[in-house]
Amino acid sequence: MNISFTKPWWGKEEIHNVTKSIKTTLGTGDGVYTALLVKKMISMLDVPYVLPVTSCTHGLELILASLDLASHDEVIVPSFTMSSTANAVLAAGARPVFADIEKIRYTIDPEDVKRHITPHTKGIILVHYAGMPCLMEELLQIAKDHHLFIIEDAAHALGATYKGKALGTFGVAGAFSFHGTKNICCGEGGAVVTYDKKLADRMEIYRANGTNRRAFLQGIVDKYTWVGKGTSFFLSDILAAMLVAQLEKVTKINRLRSVIAHLYTQAFAPYQNIIQLPIIPPQTKPNWHIYALTFQEEKHASIFLREMRKKGIQVSMHYVPLHSSPMGKFISGTQCQPLPTTEFIAKTLIRLPMYPGMMKKEVQYCIRTAVSVLKAL
Repeated sequence: MNISFTKPWWGKEEIHNVTKSIKTTLGTGDGVYTALLVKKMISMLDVPYVLPVTSCTHGLELILASLDLASHDEVIVPSFTMSSTANAVLAAGARPVFADIEKIRYTIDPEDVKRHITPHTKGIILVHYAGMPCLMEELLQIAKDHHLFIIEDAAHALGATYKGKALGTFGVAGAFSFHGTKNICCGEGGAVVTYDKKLADRMEIYRANGTNRRAFLQGIVDKYTWVGKGTSFFLSDILAAMLVAQLEKVTKINRLRSVIAHLYTQAFAPYQNIIQLPIIPPQTKPNWHIYALTFQEEKHASIFLREMRKKGIQVSMHYVPLHSSPMGKFISGTQCQPLPTTEFIAKTLIRLPMYPGMMKKEVQYCIRTAVSVLKAL
């Protein structure tokens, strides 16, 4: 049996919406389905401003480009994340500073954030790894004490909440991903959310090639004019049409993922002498974007990865730590420091297949195979 790591959960609703968009629109940004997408996300996330964009990467770039950073400014980011998180800082002309993660959630460690704050620090980017919240109270307090902004890389987190509040809505702005691997997807796409009207206005101009396009379309100004720096980050209305259908399924998608996560946890609980299971923080509703096992020994992780793949099960490790990458070393120079938790997790974390269309027999096969490997370790 061959089992994919992930698969989109698309159906006739997505096909219907895309077909209608193709027949009735030009497929460009800010069309009928884009407006519906914005409306649905505003309702779901309880935020006043949503800007669909071409990817979460571009969403992060859009936020940072709108915050007027200078070349000597620093933004603290976790090393255990996609390069997009750090590249967005570089694209804004500032310098990313790499911090370690904590051992339970694999999110940025507040204590290590404190150690990296300098007079040049302007903000922190949080990554809600696997759809689990960062240590929000501690990080929000650090930001308040040091007058820093918080941006949330919520690529993994749509539909997840902490204390009833949507992840991605705690900071000055958050960016979501609709990449084909995400719970809700359209192939490539993203969205930025914020409560800050001034920031939303700046981002609207920037993502429209630096023009007052929105004000012109709303009849606020009579000429479509270049007013500032920018580029084009508009999400196609064809992709927005897919997302409208996907958002109508988000509750079911996340529930089905939760069922698989529960079955995995039940099956692997007896082996916590050699693995760490995912832990749901108090007052958290996860979206189960990722289910990962972390091994106490690197050699056991390597064996598990090899043996599962031999059986046709596409398990996967995750990020190469940014601080240890060639670009990370170039950025940090002599200031590059070991980040022990990040380095350990990068070598020992293995992600298991999980997607809403996964059949019961596939889940059972994954469990049987994994248990047989765990027993032999």
